[in-house]
Amino acid sequence: MKPLHIDQKQPLHMHQLTASIVILFILLTGCTNTAQTASDLKSDETIVFFRTSAWFDNSENLWKIPIHGWVYEPQSSIVRASLFEAALSAKYQIDISDTQRETFEKRVNLLIADNERGKKIVIRLADDTITLPKTTPNGHFYHIINLTPEEAISHINPANHTIHFRAVLSSSDTREFSGEVKLYPPTGLTVISDIDDTVKRTGVTNTEELMRSTFLLPFSSIAGMSRAYQQMESKGAQFHYVSSSPWQLYPELLSMLNQSDFPWASFTLKSVRFRDKTVFGLFKKGIETKPQQISKLINRYPKRDFILVGDSGEHDPEVYQAIYKEFPDQVKAIWIRDIGSDGQIRERIDAINNAIHPMSIQLFREPESIITYFNQYLSKALAVETETSL
Repeated sequence: MKPLHIDQKQPLHMHQLTASIVILFILLTGCTNTAQTASDLKSDETIVFFRTSAWFDNSENLWKIPIHGWVYEPQSSIVRASLFEAALSAKYQIDISDTQRETFEKRVNLLIADNERGKKIVIRLADDTITLPKTTPNGHFYHIINLTPEEAISHINPANHTIHFRAVLSSSDTREFSGEVKLYPPTGLTVISDIDDTVKRTGVTNTEELMRSTFLLPFSSIAGMSRAYQQMESKGAQFHYVSSSPWQLYPELLSMLNQSDFPWASFTLKSVRFRDKTVFGLFKKGIETKPQQISKLINRYPKRDFILVGDSGEHDPEVYQAIYKEFPDQVKAIWIRDIGSDGQIRERIDAINNAIHPMSIQLFREPESIITYFNQYLSKALAVETETSL
């Protein structure tokens, strides 16, 4: 290699000064490699940030801020969509009308989207740029950011107690992907709610109806449930959805809940890879997935009270029975929407109530009933608080 030539007419310290100026100029003008601080995202790939809830760790005196999302490449496969359409027709005698086709293609394309593994996602949260762990085979990434109480207060939106963040993209990518985390205080009330047939019309007990609602029909909420949840939120309740619906349908579910004016809520859905199962096996029984999900959530908030809301369509009563036995001091109420017409749910509930006495599952058909139940909970909680303070 040819040695570096230095003009002897110019003093050495001048070369050093010149080099320093060049380095300073590079740093100030941002001419360094910006790819190091941007997400590894192609123009045909998408990020979805899921709503999450933060918790306070007393042992570390830190807020735990979970960042959870999904990177995928949208698909528009005529061949796959045709196969699904043929299967619906052959197995369930469901034919797709012209007015349903747009909804069908949107839902199918979400479910068959290519999950992008090994992607580096960089986010900007307040004044910090944070590189998240690379995405897993299902395209998901998950990371917990630690904030001191002072940092959390300085970053929070006081209107809704959320912290906002966004993905850092390359300078040529003008898209915006953002998310938010809500800080749930160590004490208070959390309502853990199912989605399908609890707040959303699904028909999980009837396979044909389930397929229609999943693939063909606009998602619709159960009348009165958003108003009931709004009233609970106005009196201090926070919300978290735990559902057997797959994460792929999160954008559609969130859109429905927002349009129906449901309160802000964090989510725990089910992880499914299209290559692992057929699309008709997406809705795994909740009794196989929900107990561990709910237990993990309650363990994060050991001083909060919880109300569990579900429906009688599948196994919510049995799941909530197990949760109450694990957390008898924190689970304050269990409300089950009775969607049956044969009266057999009463026998199920009586058997469970005998096993969890003095807790008693309360059935409801109309959302107005849970407003009454909630007011009863508040009155009881106030009485306990008054007695404790005396």
